[in-house]
Amino acid sequence: MAPSKKTMLFVCLLVATSAMVVPASAQFGLGDLLNFLRIGSIQGILFCSGNGTATVGSNGTIISPPFSNATVQLRCGSGNGTVISTGITSSTGQISIPLNILSFSLSQILSGCRLVVATPLAQCNVTMPSVGTLTSNLIRNGTITIGGINIPILSPIGFTLT
Repeated sequence: MAPSKKTMLFVCLLVATSAMVVPASAQFGLGDLLNFLRIGSIQGILFCSGNGTATVGSNGTIISPPFSNATVQLRCGSGNGTVISTGITSSTGQISIPLNILSFSLSQILSGCRLVVATPLAQCNVTMPSVGTLTSNLIRNGTITIGGINIPILSPIGFTLT
């Protein structure tokens, strides 16, 4: 004998209700999702200089201007490498590139990736070379915790002109 429509409706409601009552330990929140995606961040400041760092005058003031609106790429692998993340510097030269570390582990990024300034250097300062790029390896520069999520912070070690 087939179940009645009322019985089927009751069973469907029972299943739907029990699916909504999940123990807290089995619920996934935003923090779990971000930890699953293994988020990180690259932070630093880029200046208009041959090594991307600030030139400081004798009185302690910074002489070199920030390199604003520069495209900075995270490239991994040999040769030109594969671009896995990109950011644009702020008006103060601040580099802030979010990382979604799905394809590469943190250790692979630290050992096999580098930051590359893709914007021509002459756009920053006409005295800069018209040929060549600034590149830098990365170093882990701490961790910040936001809502129980540990986010590794990477920074450029120091740019060189290549």
